[in-house]
Amino acid sequence: KEATKSLLRNRAMWGIIAVRGLRAMCLVALVTILPLYLANDLGMSPFLRGIHIGLLIAIGLIAKPMMGYLSDRLGRKQVLVPGLIWSCAVSLLLIAFSDGIALTILIALLGLFLYPDQPILTAATLEIVGREIATTALGIVAFFSFLMAAASPLIAAGLYESMGLSAALYYVAALFAASAIIFVLVPLSARTTSST
Repeated sequence: KEATKSLLRNRAMWGIIAVRGLRAMCLVALVTILPLYLANDLGMSPFLRGIHIGLLIAIGLIAKPMMGYLSDRLGRKQVLVPGLIWSCAVSLLLIAFSDGIALTILIALLGLFLYPDQPILTAATLEIVGREIATTALGIVAFFSFLMAAASPLIAAGLYESMGLSAALYYVAALFAASAIIFVLVPLSARTTSST
């Protein structure tokens, strides 16, 4: 169909794919290296490791409705760009504060935007492409983001094994920063960026 062909030529669509792919790379990298670090470097028990990773996920799930509401009211970029910058900053702070209560707090703070940005990106995608080819668009976005994310656990684990946690976190922070810059440049429609 002509609509599908035009979708593949849509610059904003490819910007969303890049952002979502980079975000997926961040997520799988973090859930790969954090358990390794908690076990190998800090010697945490499986129960405590589960508590920390569960905290990361739970905070994100709790924050999802709030971030979705703010995105509808303020605009996609106005919420997601600061969220990506926040995640980048927290990833860098984890390098300096990598144990004790500070680590637990930072993991919780990282969860604030780690999961809530997914529905925001989905909403932005739907607003860019419209209803006619919405399912096709979401399928394409999911496919390419999966491809981008597939190698990320290997990269993150390799950095952790060879150079330590700091190198892996610099990698994650760079991905967050790149996704924020790209999303700033994505040409969203007026409907996407204005209040609803």
